[in-house]
Amino acid sequence: MANTITIGRMTFTSPKTISIASLESVSKNSVERTIQLSGQFVVDSVADAKKLRDELVSMGNGDLFYPFTWTGDELIEGYAKCSGVSVDSSKLASGLFNYSITLNVKGRVSEVIFESNLTGSLLTNSHSITSTTYAPWHALPVNAYNYNHAEAPVDGVRASSEGNVAFYYDDNLRNKAAQWIVDPADYYKGACRINIDNTLMTGYLSKNTPTAVTISNGIIRLTSGSTTNQSRFTVEFYDNGAFGSSREISFNSGSSKSEWNLWKTVQIIRNEPHECVVRFTTYSDSNGDGRLVVDATIRRGAHHIGLVANQGPTSDRAANSRINLQVTSNHDTFTNDTGYMIEDSVDSDGQKFIVGSPQGYTADVTDGEDLIHLSNGQFKTFVGYVYNAVNPNTIDAADAVRDQYLEGTYENVRLVRA
Repeated sequence: MANTITIGRMTFTSPKTISIASLESVSKNSVERTIQLSGQFVVDSVADAKKLRDELVSMGNGDLFYPFTWTGDELIEGYAKCSGVSVDSSKLASGLFNYSITLNVKGRVSEVIFESNLTGSLLTNSHSITSTTYAPWHALPVNAYNYNHAEAPVDGVRASSEGNVAFYYDDNLRNKAAQWIVDPADYYKGACRINIDNTLMTGYLSKNTPTAVTISNGIIRLTSGSTTNQSRFTVEFYDNGAFGSSREISFNSGSSKSEWNLWKTVQIIRNEPHECVVRFTTYSDSNGDGRLVVDATIRRGAHHIGLVANQGPTSDRAANSRINLQVTSNHDTFTNDTGYMIEDSVDSDGQKFIVGSPQGYTADVTDGEDLIHLSNGQFKTFVGYVYNAVNPNTIDAADAVRDQYLEGTYENVRLVRA
């Protein structure tokens, strides 16, 4: 079997040439080096070659580091940034694309360490919530190790489709950076991910008018709708080896619950293992106006997804008109609580669905309505699940999930010398 190289989430045939060069440093004994790769994609279709081309070029445009491995030499592995990516598409019809990539290697696992810097604050809210117990928080990849944080945060575990992720929380978590390490093969286990038209995205390029967009962290998953005149998503939760507990949600307008059209464009705002943000945009009126923009945010280890909707005006609808987030199918009756409404009974998988907002919303829990709404140009919301709702762990209870959303923690992960 031919050797393969993996950079980020992209695996392709072994390069024709690999050259390694040192990088001199006047300030330290540097472990950095460059690896120059060149070769030709050997794939099953032209479409697959195009996906590789777009992903690699996008990775070369960014400033993120990626894990890399080569099956031809176990010593050629570690973490690197991509630069100088070039793909020759002159033989487009055949799918035989020549490529050239420079990896700016930061080091092997023994030479580097990840550092999570956490910032942010409790979101301003209309529910008199001024402090939380099970947040601020962050979670690590499956099989991460050598964790250290000066505040000694409380640790827990959440199960994902790829194994357990370690979950850490403390009132003072933002005061210091956390350090940890993970092997390249495990870097994306338990990670946030974006799938567009069955392509697992590593970079930031996305197709025009994609028809199937999913964001997930291996625990909770959101998928864009597919019906022409509906602005909807499907949300699911992972348990017992499969995604289930499916709920459909809709952003709609006014007491008539008029929907916008199917999502027309999708933009990747952030695509990192610890957090992904995807922007969905559509319109309501026949001439293309009445824009709706929804940013969906998911974090590694979360039991919730944040959704921020911004609506534009039309000649007969103000920008601050009523906007609803409605649960439209596969749900139980709801009861309103502090900052969220929650299903009254567990589903067949043992979960309860919750929908909330930090803003001063109105809840309509009448059967058949099942929505929260307010009149404003921007609607900040979240959806999530109470896992094992009959007897949840403390970090998985409804108030804890709400608080983990409200603690707007921004995590920046960097790679430093060990």
